[in-house]
Amino acid sequence: MPSAQLPSTPRASSSSEPSYSPTARSTTMNADDGDDRRSSTPIVSSNQANEKDKPRLTEQEKKSNHIASEQKRRAAIREGFDRLTELVPGLEGQGRSESIVLNKTVEFMRLKLRERQELIAEVEGRGGRIDETLRPQNKMSEKQPLTSGVDSPPAYEAAPPTRTPLPRPPPLSLPFLNDLRNRRVILASASPRRRQIMSLLGLPNIEIIPSNTPEDFPKTLQPFEYVLATASKKAHAVYEQEISNEEKGEPGLILAADTIVVDSSSGAILEKPHSEAGHIAMLKALRNARNHKVYTAIAAMAPLASARDPGYAVETAIEETTVKFDAGVTDELILAYVRTREGVDKAGGYGIQGLGSILVEGIEGSYDNVVGLPLKTTLGIIEKVMARADDDDRLAGEEGDEEGSELEEEE
Repeated sequence: MPSAQLPSTPRASSSSEPSYSPTARSTTMNADDGDDRRSSTPIVSSNQANEKDKPRLTEQEKKSNHIASEQKRRAAIREGFDRLTELVPGLEGQGRSESIVLNKTVEFMRLKLRERQELIAEVEGRGGRIDETLRPQNKMSEKQPLTSGVDSPPAYEAAPPTRTPLPRPPPLSLPFLNDLRNRRVILASASPRRRQIMSLLGLPNIEIIPSNTPEDFPKTLQPFEYVLATASKKAHAVYEQEISNEEKGEPGLILAADTIVVDSSSGAILEKPHSEAGHIAMLKALRNARNHKVYTAIAAMAPLASARDPGYAVETAIEETTVKFDAGVTDELILAYVRTREGVDKAGGYGIQGLGSILVEGIEGSYDNVVGLPLKTTLGIIEKVMARADDDDRLAGEEGDEEGSELEEEE
């Protein structure tokens, strides 16, 4: 008689076996679970079967696939940088390094963000309301680097810091600037650098209307005569164009400027380069001369409050700065800089506010003047021209003097 056999206890599954379910199995098994455990027939999915049938790639094929993928990735990145050079002012053309494109793009984004914030502050200052969807949410700090590290976590006992946004500083509160904040202010220049410098004065209604008048004064003039005549011509041309603008009304101020670079060794007036060869020769001449002069002339015009001839007040000024080029600048560095095309739209062929600073050893005078608009001098002539334009009080005083002299003659 065969002895009774105890039912075999199912073995616990080994930890090395794959788990098909992400949830833990219940300790009490039902009948179906027992049947599944006792079944020894392996289940092979169709996907696993297909994977086994696929031929394995050779090392050369893997390498070729990797190279093709990397080429596509680099092409996509290059396409993105090319698109940025089309969208961001000052990045026209090819040959720029990726670091220059990124830095210029960040500067452009910060400028646009600042302009939007100033516009929102102006609207709110006049009692208007701004839709929250139009308010910038992701504020970029002016000092924030392109690659920022991760802040260290606070201690457990430390309370999270409460960050209260600082109030926006008020604009430069001067009587003549306050008078212009509700009037048209025209900058007769297409230079984005001059516009950026002018925006520091906090004038919300700056219009960019470049002068189309040709700059055809003879280069035989003295540098300060040439640059002053050019700036004055620009201001008068835009004034004549806009003084009778019935749609927008007469402007409160028109500001024009012109900048030239003078080679100290030859005395030649250097403006914007016209070709790559000329650009290279221009920078080599400045390096060999070591020192050169930068002149900026500013012309400010404002319509008179009275009906006096000629109907406007005008003030002009000239700023001079000496720039010293680094004697160690090599021909190779000059060629590399020229091919960035940063200096093609700048007098002298370089931009001191950008990559062109690597060519410069030092300056004597106003830095803003080399950029294109000396801010301190500009503020001074705006104050003078606005005082001269507001001549109603002076006119009344002069009329009173004339009446008094007539009475004295009658007596």
